[in-house]
Amino acid sequence: MKRLFSFLTAAILFSCAPLDAQIISGGGWSLQGTDPIRLFHGGDLVTVYNPGKDEGKPFFYPIIGPTGENMTRHWPMKEAAEGEATDHPHHRGMWYGLGKVNGLDFWHWHADDSKKDRKFGRIIHRGMNGFSSRDGKVTFRTRSDWVENVDPSNVVATDTREFTLSFRDDGALVVDTTLTLIASEGPVTIEDDKEGAWSIRTIPTLRLEGDVAEGTMVNSEGTKGHDVWGKRAQWVTYAGPDKAGNAVGISILDHPSNFRHPTWWHARHYGLFTANPFGQGHFEKEAADDAGNHTIPEGESLTFRYRTIFHEGGAKEAEIATAWDGFAEES
Repeated sequence: MKRLFSFLTAAILFSCAPLDAQIISGGGWSLQGTDPIRLFHGGDLVTVYNPGKDEGKPFFYPIIGPTGENMTRHWPMKEAAEGEATDHPHHRGMWYGLGKVNGLDFWHWHADDSKKDRKFGRIIHRGMNGFSSRDGKVTFRTRSDWVENVDPSNVVATDTREFTLSFRDDGALVVDTTLTLIASEGPVTIEDDKEGAWSIRTIPTLRLEGDVAEGTMVNSEGTKGHDVWGKRAQWVTYAGPDKAGNAVGISILDHPSNFRHPTWWHARHYGLFTANPFGQGHFEKEAADDAGNHTIPEGESLTFRYRTIFHEGGAKEAEIATAWDGFAEES
């Protein structure tokens, strides 16, 4: 049964609240806490932004879609659900990470014993920098430090994040992300790597392969299935049934203002898909191994914008091509 939402128009701005304080805003949205940040609509939990202190990076989990079901893998945040694979412990809900930044790995989990050959970094959530609601949308802002794992006082870079959540008329949940990576402590060199950047690990029924897999994958160019991996596209959609058998999908849209748009996609058959502008040397056979390298000079920054839509049906039913056109027109 489709979820129905009604919105009130409001414009209320709040500063950071004490841990676990309840803030009621307009438009039916409410927020609880700052560490983690729990977001509710109409009294129902929509998602939680987890600071990731032990996990190495902040992440969203769970994420409740338009049918009322969670749409990302449960493990390793909780016991694996039926059909879930217990692989890649660094795949947690929806997150941002990069494999090689100034020689440090901000993608894999620093506590993973199988990755002891790496030098790790951690992305440390430093708090919430505001919360507002207007016209049925809720926005919150955070900041993070990218630090060396063995010496957290060594800050490699910083970032600011702005997340805006809303519902379309058809009940689809829209998460708009603006992430600015700042070379605040010196030059930041991002090396060519397939691991990164804006990422989701889906529920197992959306996978292309696996015990309960019934999913499909398509991109804006019409490329389907396994062939989506490593291709450039404006958007990618994973679709299939949810736990209750409802037809659902997840789409990530890459904004045309983004660096190296249209981005490459590290989109795998096992439910991972990620928009990655830094992996050209891994994705294209003819490209040099370091083709994706990029250095942000000291004091400068890179800003990325993504729209993630959790919807009913596949890309066609959810009109994702039209949704991307609208997103692209937004400055």
